[in-house]
Amino acid sequence: MVADSGKRDRATIMATIQIIFGIAIFFSALVISDQSKGTALFVFGFITVLLGILTRVLFFSKDS
Repeated sequence: MVADSGKRDRATIMATIQIIFGIAIFFSALVISDQSKGTALFVFGFITVLLGILTRVLFFSKDS
């Protein structure tokens, strides 16, 4: 039971870091004036945030 709690803590930390990086990438796209690079950063930041959410959901949905 204690090991399961440790895995959940690490999953939460990893998901939080991914979400923070995704938000940072997303907002850095606002600073860039080049439209093509800005669009790519918007997409990359959005995907990174989604992966962070998916990471948290997948690690918490496991019963083992």
